[in-house]
Amino acid sequence: MVKKLTRLGILAISLALVFSMSMTAMRAADDTPRGGTVVISEGQQSPFVRNFNVYAPDPTRWTKSSVFEPLIIFNPVDGKPVYWLATAYKYADDLKSITFTLRDKVKWSDGQPFTAKDVAFTFNMFKKFPALDRRGLLAFMDSATAVDDMNVKVTLSQVYTQAHILLGGTWMVPEHQWSKIDDPITWTNPDPIGTGPLTTVSKLTEQVLELCRNPNYWQEGKPYIDCIRQPMYPGNDPANLAAANGELDWIANFIPDIDKTFVAKNPDKHHFYFWPGGATVQLYANTTKAPFDDVKFRQAMSMAIEYDKVTSIGMYGYTAPANATGLGPKHESWINKAALDEAAKMGLAKFDPEAAKKLLDDAGYKVGADKFRTTKDGKPLTFKIQVVNGWTDWVTSVQIISQNFQDIGLNATIETPDFGAWLNNLQQGTYDVSIGWSSSGVTPWDFFRNVLDSTFIGKDKLANAQLWSRWTSPEADKLLSDFVATADEAKQKDIINQLQMLYVKNIPAIPLFPGPTWYEWTTYRFTGFPTKDNYYTQGSSWQEDPGARLIVINMIHCIDNKSCGQK
Repeated sequence: MVKKLTRLGILAISLALVFSMSMTAMRAADDTPRGGTVVISEGQQSPFVRNFNVYAPDPTRWTKSSVFEPLIIFNPVDGKPVYWLATAYKYADDLKSITFTLRDKVKWSDGQPFTAKDVAFTFNMFKKFPALDRRGLLAFMDSATAVDDMNVKVTLSQVYTQAHILLGGTWMVPEHQWSKIDDPITWTNPDPIGTGPLTTVSKLTEQVLELCRNPNYWQEGKPYIDCIRQPMYPGNDPANLAAANGELDWIANFIPDIDKTFVAKNPDKHHFYFWPGGATVQLYANTTKAPFDDVKFRQAMSMAIEYDKVTSIGMYGYTAPANATGLGPKHESWINKAALDEAAKMGLAKFDPEAAKKLLDDAGYKVGADKFRTTKDGKPLTFKIQVVNGWTDWVTSVQIISQNFQDIGLNATIETPDFGAWLNNLQQGTYDVSIGWSSSGVTPWDFFRNVLDSTFIGKDKLANAQLWSRWTSPEADKLLSDFVATADEAKQKDIINQLQMLYVKNIPAIPLFPGPTWYEWTTYRFTGFPTKDNYYTQGSSWQEDPGARLIVINMIHCIDNKSCGQK
């Protein structure tokens, strides 16, 4: 195990040198046109608020991967490290610590130097304020120490072979600002100081967010653009109209019949690519409430869903039904056939309303005089399925699912809060059933950790990551810990097989479909975006973690010196 990680460490350093040389080559290309404001849409968007606390439950958009940066970006397309604020990492021989070497001459946006003391402060801040530990670092991290200005040593409480990924992806904050804040948990950080490419808050109203370049950015000559601007659209329809009219540059919208409604408007300038490696979209039931705490009830819910109709109508045929393990195409080679066989025996991920009815009957959820089912003790059984208002693809999908539930006697209705309220309900546990995303990550372990790891319920009782169903078990926690306690690939494969079987048998969430990564762009003014033929990283502007959009921000630029005038 030590030898494997040592080779990984050597590879990490080699890749760091390659990336450093490539960055030097990009800096040398100083004839790249500069300037312009990239106009962005992410479909329906809640009114903007001024909260640049990167560790708030729901900070202002672009706080992550624009204002604040991680040490390492693990490219979601191929899983390889892209060294950012760090240039290398190395595990100790006993695997109980990891040392990050930092990039030289990085400054905060106020001109102060970025050093190992900032990194150590960021990690140790989670020990002092555990509510900020939204990545679950305290499960394996003991403390961090600045060895010198350029190296920081993180001591681990246990062997944790994914530590470099989780620590490397942590957003760094400036000690000279954050150390003066008495309560960083509730602080809104209205005037942020970051290392990112776009740290100047040029405009922020409920309707518009505009961030402009960091005058002290560490990548010389970057970003090529001056600013990004994101208007607030109340729903997908007005956002899609703006896209079709060529008013947007970088887009993350669900666009129905995209070839006809978007591309055909200007085939030379309107482009899209829905990368199939997105995480699975799931139906989450709040297992702290009855009847959702009953696995038989969740099993019947899974049987009742018309998955083909959800994907063909709700998702417009852009994806296909998921399998019951929750693992999508990105991790297809990990999928356990035995778990799929067990799911087939249980009738999961297959539309079978008659079997669902029988299961509910046998479990004691009888049909009442109003033709809707009751609880086991004969009380009316009603519940709501929440979906973000204006997310038309998900809204249509949930409408289909709601009707499916009504067809088997479940009195399910829809509620459509705005995004902020939707996310708050999931985190607080103040919902019945909800559609929501998951995570794919570098390995399937990331998916299962984010939906099963009990440590993601913080002391503030918020459900971090996607532990929204709040279903946990000692068995799941042990399997997740066992995975990171070894670097043996065969053992890790066996652990993932066991996690899949546990997921199938207990149904902590109901997988619906691999989430398409909505990503469109226009080339009226800017170029350098990822394309299908050169998909150098995940292109959707929506995804904040693991920092891929930082790579995109630093690659896009004006087509020429005359192209960047905005409509």
